[in-house]
Amino acid sequence: MTGIDSPLPAAPAPARPLAVILHSRQPLTTDVATVFPADEWDTMVLTDADDDAVLREDAPGRAPRVRRAPRTEWAEAIRDGAGTRPVEIVTNDEYCLISCAELRREFGLAARHPARPEHYIDKVLMKARLHEAGVRVPGFLPLPDGEPGAAYEAIVARLGLPVVAKPRREANSRGVSILRTEAELRGWLAQHQGEPGWQVEEYLDGTFHHVNSVVTGGTTTPVQTGSYLGPLLDLPSGRRLGGWTVPHDSTLARRAQDLNDAVVAALGGEGAFVVHTEFAVDAKDELVVVEVAARAPGALVSELARLHAGVNLEEVNLALQAGLPVPEPEPTGVQAAWVWVPVMPGERYLGTPPMRGERLVHVRKAAQEIHTGTSGALGVSALLWSTDPAALAADVDVAATAAWCGA
Repeated sequence: MTGIDSPLPAAPAPARPLAVILHSRQPLTTDVATVFPADEWDTMVLTDADDDAVLREDAPGRAPRVRRAPRTEWAEAIRDGAGTRPVEIVTNDEYCLISCAELRREFGLAARHPARPEHYIDKVLMKARLHEAGVRVPGFLPLPDGEPGAAYEAIVARLGLPVVAKPRREANSRGVSILRTEAELRGWLAQHQGEPGWQVEEYLDGTFHHVNSVVTGGTTTPVQTGSYLGPLLDLPSGRRLGGWTVPHDSTLARRAQDLNDAVVAALGGEGAFVVHTEFAVDAKDELVVVEVAARAPGALVSELARLHAGVNLEEVNLALQAGLPVPEPEPTGVQAAWVWVPVMPGERYLGTPPMRGERLVHVRKAAQEIHTGTSGALGVSALLWSTDPAALAADVDVAATAAWCGA
């Protein structure tokens, strides 16, 4: 004892837990530090992609640390990155949902994905379960085995023409073809002869919409309903894609929310996640489910939800998986829309047309100089919003028709 008070050494600060965000094909669209603040978490994106498309080009915030590894080495990469620290494993990538659920189970983390994620991923299983539960879905047929001629007869007898050919397990409209004539169907069947994993479904002639809810332990909380400009196809050939929010108290929103309740009841509501359901309203005013995903939607729909209901759907989905609190969605009085404008070969961005409401425009790299590709590419991304529905509708019309790009 020296008789002199000596301060005890400060206890070392506890190590920050590691948040691992799995990625393969669907880029992150938000600032992950909003969900996992840098002073509280160490964050790593773990991907099996061999390019730099981990973040969407217009995603805000700083790029997180990225580690690339084959999927067979993901568990080892997580252990190596976490060491003795606590870890959370999350994803908003359709192509990582099953791996994420498996890795959470392997690392002893709470199960927060649906108990049967394949019900939300495999389009044939999805539609079969929805049909059994009394939810209207398009007529569908897994691609029959055998010769293309036999498959043609089975498809036409069951579904007629036109039909829509889709992979059983894909997302973001990848691989989708509308086959309108006998020649197109026969040609498509010959091209894909012997390939597994395809299905063909009824062509729907109607308007297209989506509804998004938060699912926690079987309970669905509505967030947002929206309408699309049209099918989310053909941007490379020049089609503009987009959509807008539907007022929370509208008849369509109430019907869509009831539909989402029935969808979750049929496919499984265990866990904590965002459910995104796309549907058509047909000539009989029936709501027909086209796609369902146990994740936040793509395009700018998560940003629309932030403006319209006060919550970003991608941020909510990541936070739910990590067991973090999320805000309750509340109507803000704002209506919002998004439009994606393609830039065609030989064109570049010319300027933003005048509009009445607020807007955030991002000119993609493909449109900043003359586009030299062989087909259309995403050139301009426009986020639009207003408290005046008429002003927003006018802006959507301008964004969907005015010249943004040219020679």
